Amino acid sequence: MPAVALTVARLIGSSDENLAIAQAFAPWGVPLYVAALAILGALLGRRATVGPRRRPVAAACLVLVTGLALHLWWLAPSLVGSAPPAADGAPRLTVMSTNILLGQADTEDVLGEVVDRDVDLLFVQEITAEALARLEEGGIGDLLPHRAGEPKPGATGTMVFSRTPITDVAPIATGTDSWVLSTAGLRTIAVHPAYPLHDEWGAEQELLREVIEAEDPDLVVGDFNSGHDHAPFRAILDTGLRDAAELVGAGWQPTWPVGGFRGIPIPTSVAIDHVLVGERLTALSTETTEIDGADHLALVAEVAERD
Repeated sequence: MPAVALTVARLIGSSDENLAIAQAFAPWGVPLYVAALAILGALLGRRATVGPRRRPVAAACLVLVTGLALHLWWLAPSLVGSAPPAADGAPRLTVMSTNILLGQADTEDVLGEVVDRDVDLLFVQEITAEALARLEEGGIGDLLPHRAGEPKPGATGTMVFSRTPITDVAPIATGTDSWVLSTAGLRTIAVHPAYPLHDEWGAEQELLREVIEAEDPDLVVGDFNSGHDHAPFRAILDTGLRDAAELVGAGWQPTWPVGGFRGIPIPTSVAIDHVLVGERLTALSTETTEIDGADHLALVAEVAERD
């Protein structure tokens, strides 16, 4: 049964890249268990399902209820919210992260979101020279004049654009670029590690955890290629970071895939893009928005210094 397979994958908690895809779809366990329970409930209600024939169905219902309870328990923190209040008079910082699919996404859409949402700090993954040229032609230099990182072919390039100066920039040795930097008075990390089907997925997740532990950042943003159902991502959170979406109780906020995956019509159902905040900050809101031509929803968060 697919729901049980998702539960087992989530419970294993391995950093094995072969399990990572199944773990990513763990939230689907909730509707799958509900559907299975509805079917078994109908069977239990039938007069023909009596005596010895009824017991296996009842046992199966117990298994399904247990599985459903587990998945709801895993989802509960994202529904409740536990954000500390912002400090009085603390300025708000609007952060946006977008993966622009090998530079192919509509950069006018990106710039439109930057303007409409008054973005202070923009993180762009998979930025190519051509995409950067389009952003520059559209006025990114006027909107966010400071930058770090560089465009590269394919999925490799990661850049950060900021309203305030960027200093102390250093690369992180992930295959697709990640960076440590300082801007807006915050130690910040821009991330884009390997995707789960890549052999280096587990190693790069661990590398990020080590860098985060060493840097003690205020803000970690980007396409993590992992989420709460992956043990390596939970290890990253164990360093003391908090997911902005979870802090504000945004609920299940998936960001990938948009438009299916490799020809398979999969709905947007995996949360792998995140804004994480350290002890100095709190989250005020998070929201996803579609960028034409991108295979990820962009993620926008408002953060501020906490009380």
